[in-house]
Amino acid sequence: MSDGLGMALTFIFEIILFGLINYFTVKLSLRDVKKRIWGGIVFLLLTPIIFFGTLFFVGIFDEGGWGAGIMSVIFTGLYILNGMIMLLSSIHIYFKKPS
Repeated sequence: MSDGLGMALTFIFEIILFGLINYFTVKLSLRDVKKRIWGGIVFLLLTPIIFFGTLFFVGIFDEGGWGAGIMSVIFTGLYILNGMIMLLSSIHIYFKKPS
């Protein structure tokens, strides 16, 4: 398998994985704010696994290491950003006083 094809497949796999995890996290915590808070925490705890998994898997195809590092940082940042948004929005909903 060529380097470009391996990196493209990894990119597609990461997007599908992110979409599925995000879909199921939001679907399972639709009506329960505490579950959504835990979903945000899980997203933040998954970031080291995503970083090192992407780094080592793309490192197989990328001999220089720059592509693996950049792709790992991009996807880790995506998971951190999504976890923070989910966590902060659910905390805001949790502490919001009913009128």
